[in-house]
This record gives sequence, structure tokens and C-alpha cells, in this order.
Amino acid sequence: MNMTYSLPNILSFLRVLFAPFVYQMIRSGDHSLIIYALAIYSIGAITDYLDGLIARKWENTSSFGSFLDPIADKVLTNAALLGLMAIDIIATWIIIIIIGRDIFITLLRIYADRHGMPIITSFTAKVKTAIQLTCSIIILLILSLESGAQLIYSYGFVIDTIMYGIAFLTVYTSVEYCFQNKLLLNHLLLEPRIPGLKTMIATCFGIGYSPFAPGTIASVMSILVTILPISHFQLQIVTVIAIILAIPSIRYVESLHGDDSSVIVIDEVIGMWIILSVDFVTYTPGILVLALFLFRLFDIFKPFPINIINRKKGAFWVLADDIVAAFLTIAFLYGFMIIQIGSNLLLMR
Repeated sequence: MNMTYSLPNILSFLRVLFAPFVYQMIRSGDHSLIIYALAIYSIGAITDYLDGLIARKWENTSSFGSFLDPIADKVLTNAALLGLMAIDIIATWIIIIIIGRDIFITLLRIYADRHGMPIITSFTAKVKTAIQLTCSIIILLILSLESGAQLIYSYGFVIDTIMYGIAFLTVYTSVEYCFQNKLLLNHLLLEPRIPGLKTMIATCFGIGYSPFAPGTIASVMSILVTILPISHFQLQIVTVIAIILAIPSIRYVESLHGDDSSVIVIDEVIGMWIILSVDFVTYTPGILVLALFLFRLFDIFKPFPINIINRKKGAFWVLADDIVAAFLTIAFLYGFMIIQIGSNLLLMR
């Protein structure tokens, strides 16, 4: 899968970057922030239309673009749906069905692309995505009004009916994809499980195979964990589990691709999760961007002591330099927080 550094692909990446911010703004329940979420979400929806149009008009289509576009749609639409779930607008069971299906189809796409058997998005799936997008925009538009919460409560049965319809389409399209890709599924079921699982973990579900900045892409994608209803403590537990699973996975992929191969990106994901799991790191747009920038700065330029760790070989040391980069980032963020608190106290005097 060849990635082209093109405008359509940049627009798709923007939708992924928008997702955590949209979620946090909706989750706040503040109608003024929801106005911003609506604006960002609508821009994301417009880019979904534009990137396909530009790619076709400029004859700049690619297998990577065809792969990235539907994933970017899923990330953005699901971020909005999770935000609406967080404020009790949409039932949790419906979100579980939608996101579960999207994860399944995404993993199937990655596997299909790896074997040169790309999956084409069905018409029914496009209709489902369009309905999800439209419904989310309408709900956000209502919530952006001062009396929006009361209106949602009054017409909740209409929203519930639409969401039941989306849940039905979600299940239907899952079955449809399975029937349309029977040969691919049969091929998948015959593969050895453990090696494939280790490769998926080390490459972060195929992100590491991107020829363009796989480490940075993985770092950005790791921020998407903030759109989940997960506490800092729960993320700490998830990160520890990820470290335990990462070491044998990295060791296996290194045996195939060499020491600290660029396809190994789980270390970048774990580094960002360590930062995001610290209690004082808030999931606001400014802090998330600053954390990402600092972490990538340390990881790329490798100041002392990261440069010493980076010279060592082995799965543990592949993780270690990113873990140290994460702690350096945390130290800088803590210093930034102290300076900010001190400045506020001085202004109050």
C-alpha cells in the first residue's frame, strides 16, 4: 500500500486529528463548546466530500487513499457518537454495536490490503455512514442552542428511532461484508494466530507499514484513546498491559525486519499513552497538541539520555527510549503547568 503525500490524504488525516477535540467539546455539555464541535465536525464532513472529489478530478487516487478515507470517516463519526453517549443522548449498547463493527471492518481492510485483496465499501455502508453523519450534525445543531437539552429530551423518541435504524443497518452491513468477502475470511481463519497477532501489535494494526512517518502517524492515532470513556488510572492499566504484550511482539517483528525496524510503532503508542495516563495531563486541545509535539521532538532528536538508550539492541530497549521520551515530556508539561499556575496567581494579586 503506497501512501502519497497528497491533498486528499491530508484532508483525511485532518478528520482523524479533529476527532479527539470534537469528543471533548461534546462531552463538556457546554452549548458554546458544542457550537465549536459542530463547526469542526461539519468541516470534517465537508473534507470527506472534497477529498474524494479532488482525488478523482486530479486523478490522484491511490490504494492508501481508498483505505484511509473510510477509516477517517469512522474515527470522526464515532468520536461524535461517543461524545453524545457521554451526555446520555445515545444508548451505550448502540455505540458498542457501531464501534465493534467498525473495528472488525477496519482490521479486515488491513488484512485484505496486505494480501492484495482490497475491500470496496458497499452502497449500504455508505448510506449508513451518511445517516450517522446527518443525525449527528442535527443533534449537535440542536444542542448548540441554549434550550437544546430540553428539545432533545422532548423529541428523544425520534432520535431513538433513528439510532435503532442505524444499529440495524450496522448489523446488516457487517453480515453483507462477511458474505461479500467469504474467500478473504476463509484465508484469515487458516492463518497461524500468534505470529499474525504479534505483527498486529508491533505495527499497531498496520500503521507501521506506512512509508510516510509511521512513528508520527502512530503517535497521532494514539491520542484517539481520549475519545473513549476511560480514566487516567484505567489508561495506566491499559498501558502496562500494552508493554507486556509489546515486548514479545517487537522481538518477533525484529526477527523478520531487523533491529528497531521502522514498521515497529507500538513503542510510540505506549509513549503517548504514558503521557496521557498522568493525572495532571488534561485532554484539552492545547495540552494534547503540546504533548504530541514535545514527545515527537524528544523521540526524533533523541537528547541525553535517550541517545544512549537508543544505541542498545533488543525489544526492551526499543520501548525504553520512547518511555524516557514520555517522562521527559511529562516533566516539561508539569513545568508548563507550574508556570501557568504561577502566572495566574501573579495576575490575581
